[in-house]
Amino acid sequence: MWRLFGTPKFWDRNDGVIVKLLEPVSKIYNAISSARYSSVTPEAVAIPTICVGNVVVGGAGKTPIAAAVCELLKNEMRTPHIISSGYGGYIKNVVRVDDRIHTYLQVGDEALLLSRVAPTWIGKNKAHACRAAISAGADVIVMDDGLQNNTVAKNLSILVVDSVQGFGNERVLPAGPLRETVESGIRKSDIVLIIGERNEAIEDRVLSISKDMKIYHAKTEAVHQAPELAAKVIGFCGLGYPSKFKATLEQAGYNVTDFIVFRDHHAYTITEIQKLITMARRVDARLVTTWKDYVKIPSVFKDDVEAIGVQLKIEEDEFCHSLIGSLTKIR
Repeated sequence: MWRLFGTPKFWDRNDGVIVKLLEPVSKIYNAISSARYSSVTPEAVAIPTICVGNVVVGGAGKTPIAAAVCELLKNEMRTPHIISSGYGGYIKNVVRVDDRIHTYLQVGDEALLLSRVAPTWIGKNKAHACRAAISAGADVIVMDDGLQNNTVAKNLSILVVDSVQGFGNERVLPAGPLRETVESGIRKSDIVLIIGERNEAIEDRVLSISKDMKIYHAKTEAVHQAPELAAKVIGFCGLGYPSKFKATLEQAGYNVTDFIVFRDHHAYTITEIQKLITMARRVDARLVTTWKDYVKIPSVFKDDVEAIGVQLKIEEDEFCHSLIGSLTKIR
């Protein structure tokens, strides 16, 4: 097993020399981010806007939640369009993502995947992207990764938290994994959605900041269970919190003989995939990865890798009621 990049171990600890050394930088980062957020007056658009975001750097599961929200809205006969950051792509102007012509290099891996769920738009100017979506027939906007973006007024903001990752050491970058403080993230949110097993510590932390916060729960599972008992696989991924994918494979019945971790949003090279294929053949195992990673594998090797889809189930029916109720809320 090799590991190119990973989450710093000190992001889970409040003590230590590195955390103390980086704390002044974190204060500067937080001050600049807060000032930038506060300096913007959000623009109201003509249709309801639902924001899905997190306060940690990657791995919380906001993109699957954005997809699940769209499916719930479509079940209610709504026409959601997604506004994505297009992270990792070089196109910065407003454009509708089309997975038949765009690549992850142009629009980012997350936007490419979301475009298969609902019409998806990227663009540096989120208000312009919203107006383009409205012109194309959207009657509700779902903003993926929009919690730290204040350019568009929101009807509902959903804060996604992973039950294992939590808030780390609760320090802002670079001393910790947070984009903003836990307090500010919770205060700008209407709903907290926790993915994974119940975690009372996280719920208590949320309620200590906002005692009336609505807290819901969701779990992820592989779309397909292992086709045969203890099917032998080598898993790999480039996610913010890769152990979640490994756990999903194991829960689905796969025998994970090795698991290789790359940095989040990693773009795979031919040499890297060749090494993985050689490793798998040596132990007679299949190579499996996430759809987010699969779209970045060189096309000549796609037949050598299996993409495992992950579906998300929200446990409480009331979540859908809160979602639909927000569409009539006056901003």
